[in-house]
Amino acid sequence: MFTKSILVFLNCCSLSVLAQHYQGINTESLSIKVVLGLLITAIPLLVLEFLLLVATYRALWHPLAKYPGPWWAALTDWYSVYHIVKGDRHIDFYRLHEKYGNIVRFGPRRISIRSATALKDIYSVNANVKRSQVYASTAHFFGGTPSSNTTPDMKEHAFRRRVNVRALSPANIKGMEEQILKNVRYFCETLVDGDGHDWSSPHDMSKLVGYLVSDIMGDITFSKSFDVQRKPDNRDLLTSLPQAVAGIHLVGYMPEIVTFRLHKIFFQNLIAGIARFTSLSASTFQWRFAQENCNDVFSALLQARDEKTGRGFSTDQLISEAGLLTIAGSDTTVSATTAIFFYLSHYPSCRSRLEKEIRSTFASIEDIRIGTQLASCHYLLACIEETLRLSPPVGSTLMREVLPGGLTVDGEWFPPGTDIAVPHYALHHDEQYYPDPFTFKPQRWLSKDSSETIDVGLDLETPNDAQDKASSSPESLAASAFTAFGVGRTSCIGKYLAYQEISLVVARTLWGFDMRLEPGSTLGEGSKKLGTGRQRRKEFQTWDRFVSMHEGPVLQFKRREF
Repeated sequence: MFTKSILVFLNCCSLSVLAQHYQGINTESLSIKVVLGLLITAIPLLVLEFLLLVATYRALWHPLAKYPGPWWAALTDWYSVYHIVKGDRHIDFYRLHEKYGNIVRFGPRRISIRSATALKDIYSVNANVKRSQVYASTAHFFGGTPSSNTTPDMKEHAFRRRVNVRALSPANIKGMEEQILKNVRYFCETLVDGDGHDWSSPHDMSKLVGYLVSDIMGDITFSKSFDVQRKPDNRDLLTSLPQAVAGIHLVGYMPEIVTFRLHKIFFQNLIAGIARFTSLSASTFQWRFAQENCNDVFSALLQARDEKTGRGFSTDQLISEAGLLTIAGSDTTVSATTAIFFYLSHYPSCRSRLEKEIRSTFASIEDIRIGTQLASCHYLLACIEETLRLSPPVGSTLMREVLPGGLTVDGEWFPPGTDIAVPHYALHHDEQYYPDPFTFKPQRWLSKDSSETIDVGLDLETPNDAQDKASSSPESLAASAFTAFGVGRTSCIGKYLAYQEISLVVARTLWGFDMRLEPGSTLGEGSKKLGTGRQRRKEFQTWDRFVSMHEGPVLQFKRREF
């Protein structure tokens, strides 16, 4: 009734305006110009009426209208676009849930739920969902065959995932260890100047770790290093690709940007970054197809077969999956490794304890390899888990669209077409699961006697209520809410590889070198000047544009004295 009254009022206004404008005109002599004039005058008013009707429906009568959230987020997805551009979506989700509770509406048809039980309801293999259309923009820009991370077909996704899991098995990763170690050795040598007995020149660890991981991913994926550590001219991709991914993510929430070709005006860096990445990919794949007898992920993907069907990847599928692993694997490992250096440099007592563990476990730096001895460093693993909790590589959400029949999450039923997700950063900083949530406390991941690390692997691959780890104990609550690498169908297939890379880099660095913050440096730290939610000095600052963008910390190193 309210909307109808408004529309009647607007129509009356329209008629009044038109009557005054054309008063005195002989209707028998109306020309085409007059008719066009009428249309030109009426169209803006009709558009206004339509927009008002849509806004009123979304605000008052939409099935999701009962859920709280920012008023303008209920009206338009420009709310999400705004925070993607700002790079603070992860912080905004935390703020929204602190203000409105565990269920928040952040778009006309988008819902965020902050709870550990929602992880299972939304992301388990039996969940009545599919990948959101937010990810469809990737196909527009990159074209070609969708990867396992972008295909909307859940059966195809399951097939791709099974093959990828076999290709990235622990045995295959162990076989590629030398490709990883040769790059880590070079990284360690670049940390110091000269004989290394004095404090080195300052290093921005975001950049240094980025160079290292890019070379590792090139070597283990294609048997060809991108040579980023040694050649500065090759480093352009490290800045252009994250910009491209950020732009694509933005377009996913507001596809009209592409419809009206606005990306060609406002996102020239996006277009240029994709062009450079596509060119590099084409030359790399061409080179790799010409090689034989290589021990790398590309070969593993080529040889892997789905245990259920016997299918392998086609050439196009192989290219899309290898490209995905290069991008996703690099970003996750760079973010986590850089963040752990930040927290260790800001929590000296934690660093000292970790140094003691590593230096007492290994007799030499070359003893630090993938295997049981490295896995026995429980405090190292606890530091990695705590880093991933505080600074998850994907800080906001992995969106899913509810299928026909609806979906029940935490006792609430959501209609088909709803985009729904759990916000990682917000969940990881919920005091219900993590007391003192903004403090780096690796001990929260250790058993009471510190003899082992709490298992955070929430296995939802096979539906089984007995596998639900949530309980009343603090350790189980913490594990149930941990989602740095996703859970169920969203869990990262490269998780094992990422953990081994992070462990090798951190362990070898702390075994061979002492480190400190550059005196006076604050890069990477929080500050009130950075905006709302960024005031904590000891929190590593990331800009969430689906991938994490960051700077710092700036560290100095010198060789350890024996």
